[in-house]
Amino acid sequence: MAEMSIDNFNVLCTKAEGRDKLARLFQYSARAFVGLASLAAPKAGSKLSSLEGHARTAMVQLAGARRTHRWCKELPVIQSIPKSLSIKDPVDRVLDLLQKVSLATFMIVDHVGHMKQWKILPGGKRAGAGTIQLGLKFFCFSNMVGALVQMKKFFALAASNDSMGKLEMACLKTAFKHMLLVLQTAHLSLLCPSHDALVGVAGMITSFMDVKAQWPAAKPVAAAVAAPPALEKKVATPAADEKDNAKSS
Repeated sequence: MAEMSIDNFNVLCTKAEGRDKLARLFQYSARAFVGLASLAAPKAGSKLSSLEGHARTAMVQLAGARRTHRWCKELPVIQSIPKSLSIKDPVDRVLDLLQKVSLATFMIVDHVGHMKQWKILPGGKRAGAGTIQLGLKFFCFSNMVGALVQMKKFFALAASNDSMGKLEMACLKTAFKHMLLVLQTAHLSLLCPSHDALVGVAGMITSFMDVKAQWPAAKPVAAAVAAPPALEKKVATPAADEKDNAKSS
């Protein structure tokens, strides 16, 4: 990871995924504030109540903006599904298919809910919010499967290696991220509501992990090769010979 600087921040913001994850970090920071403020039970009209309202507005608007830029993100996932069919291990094949199909389903259902919010599609039995919550249930399931996949990889690597390596640590970090996402989506989809403060903090952690992944990588520093000291060549002169002879006498 490269150093914290304005130049590297600009590089992060030039990428669509970088801007999305940065917006997500602020979105869940606002949710954490809303949750913590609700624990204090502020009185109507108080400063804390006013700040809670502003944080809630920012949270909702950022969620809507990110939903707009989520369109077509399902295409790479759908294109990668045939590749999953070529996985030899049947358990890995099924898990990979479940994770990708449920992720693509989440995005498609999310688009439908988005169009219901815009009144382009009729609400029907499920309004825009209800359809989006249905999509989040699929996203929750996708992350549950993702956590299982990473833990399966971790145990396979741990069985073949005596010590903890980079691959094992990467599997644990990814599994931890998936489990935090399960916590978040279970709450947002109303599948298993918890609390905005807890979900907000979990969202901040996963968002920071995503921002870190999008941050420019540190440039490899070339090892400086020390040049051998130049050997001074002594030039014999008559005057120098006379001085040397005088010193030795």
